[in-house]
Amino acid sequence: MREQGGRLWIWLDPHGGIGGPAVIYLASALERPGASKATSRLRSARRPHRFDVFDGPGYQVFFDHGKFALPDELHLVLKRFPKRRVDAFWDGKIFVDADLPEDA
Repeated sequence: MREQGGRLWIWLDPHGGIGGPAVIYLASALERPGASKATSRLRSARRPHRFDVFDGPGYQVFFDHGKFALPDELHLVLKRFPKRRVDAFWDGKIFVDADLPEDA
């Protein structure tokens, strides 16, 4: 992450089935959504985002939580196989709960 300027972008990536409820995952990248072929392939990366910025020692997290309130905890896990990436988890889950209270 340091090699990329110490910045991590996290945004909501909804997936829905035909007639079924949507499941909202968290997408994360070491670059702004849509800045490369890897992030441009995600439909959610092509829509407008409003990021809140959180500063840590030597890094920044840009987080678009959509219409939901911030999670109690945002877990970040560095994965090294099959390629290096950072996965984000909303309160320890890979998806956003549908019953989360929405901001007004």
